[in-house]
Amino acid sequence: MRIDIHTHISPDRIAPPVLEGMTAQFGYPAVGVNTIDGIKAHMRASGVDKSVVLGVVERVDHVKPANDWLITIQDDMLVPFGAIHPDFEDMPGEIRRLREAGIKGVKLHPMVNQFFPDDPKMFPIYEEIGEDMVVEIHSGRWAHTTPDDTVYSPPGRVMNMIRQFPKMKVVCLHLGGFYMLDEAERELIGKDNVIIDTTWPPELKEVGSGTLAAIINKHGADKVCFGTDFPLADMAKDSQFIENLPIPDSGKERILGENFRELVGL
Repeated sequence: MRIDIHTHISPDRIAPPVLEGMTAQFGYPAVGVNTIDGIKAHMRASGVDKSVVLGVVERVDHVKPANDWLITIQDDMLVPFGAIHPDFEDMPGEIRRLREAGIKGVKLHPMVNQFFPDDPKMFPIYEEIGEDMVVEIHSGRWAHTTPDDTVYSPPGRVMNMIRQFPKMKVVCLHLGGFYMLDEAERELIGKDNVIIDTTWPPELKEVGSGTLAAIINKHGADKVCFGTDFPLADMAKDSQFIENLPIPDSGKERILGENFRELVGL
């Protein structure tokens, strides 16, 4: 089974402006349409069986409507993860609502929502998430982050969160450190209770096959999951790049789907 654990889509009525904003902010061209029909067409063309749709909201009043929609799109191809915001009044209650509706995990985006993942105000959320749900967290900065910008989710602070909640299932996105691979290697890579994904838009090949293979070999192929950031990266191109890496074929299969299938219970 092939699973892309890192994708973003929106309801049809807001998808065009959301996509325009994404491409303008990050400077990456879209490879597909950020709708249910758009991602499913891309998945079929790319040989991907399931995609994890990550909920991200900038405003606290968007949490509930975003999650309402995410709950409705669950099917054989789409596995939505709930949106959370650190300022939501009853976030543990919202996580319980997601769990009861069949949602298997949540997305944390410190860079969007401007919070540090190891801030004690987040602890009630982590306690409610417990050991059964999965957390996917942005780790690292943006490609366009300037020296004056605050990096809310550096690998060290992500690791501090994991250290305090060692039984929580956490996937550190962007190889554990988007544009911060040196710190990711020091803080996260090789740790037993850390999972990373391969998301690196606009193309995974920018990391380089030697660098990526070295990260996988040090961390362990059983703790790496395939992700793209669709619609900002191509599932077929990035999965093919993994297939061509100088690592054992058994490890490639685990990365491309089996690790996440086992983690979540798909």
